[in-house]
Amino acid sequence: MKQSSRREFLRNIAAGGAVLGSSLAAGCAAGQRLVKKSVGSGGQTVAYRQLGSTGFKVSELGFGAMNTRNEELIHAAIDSGINYIDTAHGYMRGENERIVGRVMKTKRDKVFLVTKVHAKEKTAKEIREMMETSLKRLGLDHVDCIFMHMPPTAKEAFDEYQPAVFEQAKKDGLCSYIGVSTHKNQADILNGAADHKIFDLVLVGYNYQSDPAIKTAVARVRNEGIGIIGMKTQLKGKGFVDHDMGEITINQAALKWVLEDPNVDTTIPGMTTFEQLNEDLAVMDMKISFADRINLKRYSQSLDGVYCNGVAGCQGCQDQCPKGVDICELNRCLGYAYGYGDMRLAHENYENLPSEWLTDKCSSCEECVVKCVNGLNLTDNVKRARSLFA
Repeated sequence: MKQSSRREFLRNIAAGGAVLGSSLAAGCAAGQRLVKKSVGSGGQTVAYRQLGSTGFKVSELGFGAMNTRNEELIHAAIDSGINYIDTAHGYMRGENERIVGRVMKTKRDKVFLVTKVHAKEKTAKEIREMMETSLKRLGLDHVDCIFMHMPPTAKEAFDEYQPAVFEQAKKDGLCSYIGVSTHKNQADILNGAADHKIFDLVLVGYNYQSDPAIKTAVARVRNEGIGIIGMKTQLKGKGFVDHDMGEITINQAALKWVLEDPNVDTTIPGMTTFEQLNEDLAVMDMKISFADRINLKRYSQSLDGVYCNGVAGCQGCQDQCPKGVDICELNRCLGYAYGYGDMRLAHENYENLPSEWLTDKCSSCEECVVKCVNGLNLTDNVKRARSLFA
């Protein structure tokens, strides 16, 4: 299928309505949409929500730049009204920040820009140097928010991973706000954010398969004035394209499910094509129906035994491996390879895992002793990971 260009995308916007000028000013209550002009050939609207207690309002559809190498796509997203852009120090071994940075040369005043740094096994000096390196790659002297990236537990997020370094970066003007991103023990970290009130924003894996405890914790955090950004919203897996949803796609229904929660301020679906951008933009002008919810449930059931629910917060396999291999993280990397279809992204994420989590320790095991609570064949997955990442 031929992919669209930015010129074609903008031509469609012109046919459907005026290009939006992105506004970052305050003006709507928590969870309340402020609908702007219609855009796109389908007459989409862009809606904005208050971002926690920051005073900014951001488009409820943000742009996850993690696997995006096309600067023109980011330009087009911003031109269409998207004003929340997410990158990280480790994405593409730093190249992603450089890509976003080149866009920021002409778009910086139109977006709320965030990046993220890992703090695992890092000294305060190393964490600070990573922050400064990120700013250099972006070509900026500050960003709107720097996140502590992927602490595995609340104890590490609020104690061992040196949150004081992030607080100091905020005081020194490297960022206006600080946040934490959650991939594991999400409800615990969310509740810790509400208790400690260190971070201004929380980036959380949140989707229609998430544990109800995560939804409850999201509401608690947002009620404390802390902004909520949803990631991992669209669970791509086997059968993703083929499942019949009727008038909307699985991708749209999954994203709309997240946006139906008024405690979510914005989302960061990854987009690599103009078709995906158009599809996601349309979601902001949709209502999710009862039939859509039923179809989502059926789709979810169709993934049982073939797709890891780790991105939905499942931790049924955690700490089962006697050798310390983190099966859930291996499955996440496999998801990038076979769900997203991005082998380079899969390898980059695997290489960032701690050595004790890798498959080297699996060489003496003919069968994986870890058992998936959802029936996934982990022996096959470990073999696939060993073959792919060897």
